[in-house]
Amino acid sequence: MQYTTTDYGTWCNQVNEFSTSPDADVLDNISGGDYEWQRLLEASGALATMQSEYREAIEAALPPSVSLCSDEFVGPAYPDDDEWDGYPVDSMGTVDIKACVLRVNLQSIIEANDIITQEQIGRVKLGSKAKNPSSAASQAMRRLGVKPISRCQIDGEGQVIAVYSKAEVDTALASRLGRGARTDLQDTR
Repeated sequence: MQYTTTDYGTWCNQVNEFSTSPDADVLDNISGGDYEWQRLLEASGALATMQSEYREAIEAALPPSVSLCSDEFVGPAYPDDDEWDGYPVDSMGTVDIKACVLRVNLQSIIEANDIITQEQIGRVKLGSKAKNPSSAASQAMRRLGVKPISRCQIDGEGQVIAVYSKAEVDTALASRLGRGARTDLQDTR
């Protein structure tokens, strides 16, 4: 079936009047965080992943015939009578794009792609009091099979920083031996 498409409006007039695009919404959401963390998100590629996954989630929340192209929503000019079945509609019976987008949890996308540095793993996650907590973290991550998602420099300055997926680190640390119930102390009679 071939049909004519039309512009349903922009991100600004359909979803968020104070934003220009979903990418800008991601930036706004992380803007309250530590400046170095924000720079590492960008340098490591985690920010681009967050933005990409947010766009993918928005596409999945919209009806199949409606798409987000850059910052514009495009869909059928003459939708079928059942085109919006199962999707929120406005008072005129047209798909409610904002309601569809609000079904997407941006915060969970950001958390799933959050990062942590090797030094933070050593100091915060492992509680290392060593002079160089990065070394302890490096050894622990290697033993657990966790690899950095990136090695980067902020603005091309200073030493290279190993950056890990925070979710992957948390999962690996929670599942390591010695965590949870001690089965070696149970009576096996």
